[in-house]
Amino acid sequence: MSIQFSQGKLQEEEHQTILQQVQSHMQKAAQEAVRGVVSEVVEAEVTAKLGREKGQPRQANGQAREINWKCGNCGCMDASQFIRDGHYRRELQTGWGTVENLPVPMLECQQCKHDVICEYAILEKYKRLWMDLTQDALWSSGCGQSLRDICDQARNCRLADCRE
Repeated sequence: MSIQFSQGKLQEEEHQTILQQVQSHMQKAAQEAVRGVVSEVVEAEVTAKLGREKGQPRQANGQAREINWKCGNCGCMDASQFIRDGHYRRELQTGWGTVENLPVPMLECQQCKHDVICEYAILEKYKRLWMDLTQDALWSSGCGQSLRDICDQARNCRLADCRE
């Protein structure tokens, strides 16, 4: 980050320009941090669900190990039948701006060679707006939701997190 300062006292325009540059750098850094953390968490979730690290061969020992992800074609839920199949890119709207080109892992079923439907703990399918609890409550309040509805929504989210 390189910002030019003059030797004398900053004029109002220079002051505003410097603040805008700093805010822009902070926003980019926050977006990169979000991208890194989200990528790491979804990769760790895939590793945990499959029961093996990336690059390790799958163990087809004949004993099914069912998980809550399933093949979109044959309905198989056996983790030993799933392999990693690259990534797709998506955008994610956050309170810090848009995180572009977020890599999300894909899986393939080895029984029928179709895609596995993965529901990640921190990413909702098709939902492009990602907010934390405080931002979500403010957003809901601004949209006219009642406090009771906001509390119920937060409680349901936490219960869903506890079940996983």
